[in-house]
Amino acid sequence: TDNFCMLSLLKKRWYLAEPSSETVSLLECGLHLPTAVAVLLVNRGVTSLESARDFLEADFSRLHDPFLMTDMRQAVERVIQALEQKEAITVFCDYDVDGVTSAAFLTHFFRDLNCPVEAYLPERQSEGYGLNSDAVRKIRERGAGLMITADCGITGVKEVALANEIGLDVIITDHHQVGEEGLPPAIAVLNPHRSDCEYPYRFLCGVGLAFKLAIAVRNGLYSAGWPKERLPNLKRHLDLFALGTIADVAPLTGENHILTLHGLEMLSITSKPGLVALKETVGIVGNVSARSVGFSLGPRLNAAGRLGRADNGLHLLTSTDLKEAKVLARELDRTNQERKEIQEETVAEAESLFHHQIDMEKDRVIVLASEIFHPGVIGIAASRLVDKYHRPTVLIALEAGQGKGSGRSIPQFNLFKAFTDCSGHLIQFGGHAYAAGLSIKEDQVDAFRNTMNEVGHRYLTEEDLIPEVQVDTELDLEEIDRSLFSRMALLEPFGAENPVPCFLSRGVKFQEVKFIGKKKNHVRFRVQQGKGRIEGVGFGFADVFESVDPAKDLFDIAFELNLSTWNGREKLELKLLDIRLCAHS
Repeated sequence: TDNFCMLSLLKKRWYLAEPSSETVSLLECGLHLPTAVAVLLVNRGVTSLESARDFLEADFSRLHDPFLMTDMRQAVERVIQALEQKEAITVFCDYDVDGVTSAAFLTHFFRDLNCPVEAYLPERQSEGYGLNSDAVRKIRERGAGLMITADCGITGVKEVALANEIGLDVIITDHHQVGEEGLPPAIAVLNPHRSDCEYPYRFLCGVGLAFKLAIAVRNGLYSAGWPKERLPNLKRHLDLFALGTIADVAPLTGENHILTLHGLEMLSITSKPGLVALKETVGIVGNVSARSVGFSLGPRLNAAGRLGRADNGLHLLTSTDLKEAKVLARELDRTNQERKEIQEETVAEAESLFHHQIDMEKDRVIVLASEIFHPGVIGIAASRLVDKYHRPTVLIALEAGQGKGSGRSIPQFNLFKAFTDCSGHLIQFGGHAYAAGLSIKEDQVDAFRNTMNEVGHRYLTEEDLIPEVQVDTELDLEEIDRSLFSRMALLEPFGAENPVPCFLSRGVKFQEVKFIGKKKNHVRFRVQQGKGRIEGVGFGFADVFESVDPAKDLFDIAFELNLSTWNGREKLELKLLDIRLCAHS
């Protein structure tokens, strides 16, 4: 096998996927696909003709029955009771994009049914994350008979017990891990991570569960004899599904793939004032790509929550008035600018602490704490450090003797499990394998850092700390054309677990290398291999090109393909991911 032992010029190790050739030719012949596209499907776990057809057709008929989810019947019966008795419903959500889109989704759905609905969002500074007892009392006092949580509540055991005491029924929808204390005593707990839930697709995020609940309620109303024209068209609200799912970095496989694909189409033609205004603010016209959700729309909604103004995001997404929406969208844009500046400060402080405190020879896990860190952006800053140093990273924002921490990880290291091993030093913690949060007393930070590093040495080898480039397949440059690119595009939208395809070409020659950008730290070039030639760009590759002689050496390159539009003309180009001296030259 050719899984390259030498490191690339960026000090990374390349792994070339080795899909079964029988499976590849099965898909290739059965669906008349180019080999490369069949390989991409197999690498993403799509290995039967049926699942490949499902994936490429992305048809609604392929979605699972929502009633396969544990507790769905109870949830639907209780919601229908509320609708028939005109009870007020409150949706309680968290303040990340997934929480806010979930709440907006349910708000639009209940409005479509003429049901009195309110969304409640905790105030980050005073109420913190998740359900809290004051909020539960407040919601009951305002007259709600039913509270539905969106993207939170799975650990709210005592809050739900309190709600039960004061006559507020609760339905939990949450995709986070079930806590030590077990499930809250709610009427229904919709969570595919429950050990007793047989639902076939486990990776729906909060807005996915909101969608499933809405579909099930719609089916229930239809069975209860409601006329079809009174039932909401849920496809219309998939714009919110795409927004939440992509921003939450949920795997874009299975149901998420189908619904995000259709959701991006809806987002391109949406009539929701908030989304129209948000798209206008960031200058998106025409088709909305997964990329622009991830890099433009998502961060603006997230920024509000990070800086304690999440209601703006929720108001925007539930707004019914374009003029109001435009004001909110502009405000979110300003908040996002502010978030960027605060983030740069936090990253700069983290880098400076890193150089003083971390010994890359000894430390497997990076743990840094500072009063300068802003608690709203430490998660993004941690991701930056993980990308740069390829070590699990936890940043802790200190204030008045307490710390709020946020961690990001690498594939070989389960952060949630590591926090569980260190829980003796923590006040509380929660999250997933790759991303998790904690709170801690300042005097425990050093002990926590030491224990995390012990855990790091237990679970991580030297090998694990070398960053990897996962290559899908080898391509000759002359195979690259518009037809291949458009067949590849059938796998979109790309995102978590369905990454942008990465290709390898061997023994290429670089020509016309130009340094570009304000700081001249990027390069443009043309590469040639036999008869094949294509233009390309390498972001941040200037240093690498300074250290080699592109005129005389041959290189192997790892790259993505992009269709770039220049002066109204489209052309295919490659985006360089990594480069190494050609193994055979």
